Amino acid sequence: MAPTLCVTVLVENTSPGAPLVSEAGLAMWIETAGRRVLFDTGLGKALPVNAAALGVDLASADAVVLSHGHIDHTGGLAHAMAQAPGATCYAHPAALEAKYSCRDKANPRQNGMPPDCAARLQSSDYRFVETRGPTEIVPGLHATGEVPRETDYEDTGVTFYLDPEARRPDLLPDDQSLWVECPQGLVVLCGCAHAGIVNTLTHVTRLAGTDRVHAVIGGTHLMSASAERLEATARALERFDIGLLAVCHCTGLAGRDFFRRRLPDRFVECTAGSRFVFE
Repeated sequence: MAPTLCVTVLVENTSPGAPLVSEAGLAMWIETAGRRVLFDTGLGKALPVNAAALGVDLASADAVVLSHGHIDHTGGLAHAMAQAPGATCYAHPAALEAKYSCRDKANPRQNGMPPDCAARLQSSDYRFVETRGPTEIVPGLHATGEVPRETDYEDTGVTFYLDPEARRPDLLPDDQSLWVECPQGLVVLCGCAHAGIVNTLTHVTRLAGTDRVHAVIGGTHLMSASAERLEATARALERFDIGLLAVCHCTGLAGRDFFRRRLPDRFVECTAGSRFVFE
């Protein structure tokens, strides 16, 4: 077990104000077991600004982990790779594929990783490790790899595709989360949890061999969730007996407000600059 874990939110949709900036993306800086890991890179512009403001030295990163291939999590990857050329990048291979958002099918929008970054990861120019299954990133910090889809109320939605003609739905097998086992219990870090936050927690607890989930930090992709899905999710989170719920990014403002009201003793605000320490 890691004796200490510190998670700093570098990029998020909201911020407390200058000198920090916000953008529609997510990135976290993880310090554990004497190692440093960048989890996602945001949309691109906020990462260098906020890292400097928060005193985070990206050049010291031992690893860069991508939760999935969407641009709001990989847009700053070129900067991260330039700052930390010796780091190893961990991602599911599907994160490197071309991706499209076809909410308006007449105007498809590229929504994947910058092509130059994908090309570099596929070359021998940068150390890249595929995470199809559970993978230890640094001692005590694990990536889930692919997350099994088991619930009947969690889905990726029907706006993501692998082609601009919207013929090949993207089921986002690249979606993955991270976990660390701390003395208080599991701390689970999510990029978007496109596989479903309940599916994600179920998978993590099986892999870790414990159902003690102390904290969940990150995106839960509930911005368009129905009231029924939100309530089913809240009931599941109560069953996991989570002590700290810092949901953000694609959870959406309505989703945050729901959890703030529904689970007031567990909900914690999470913006750019938020720092969570587990000792």
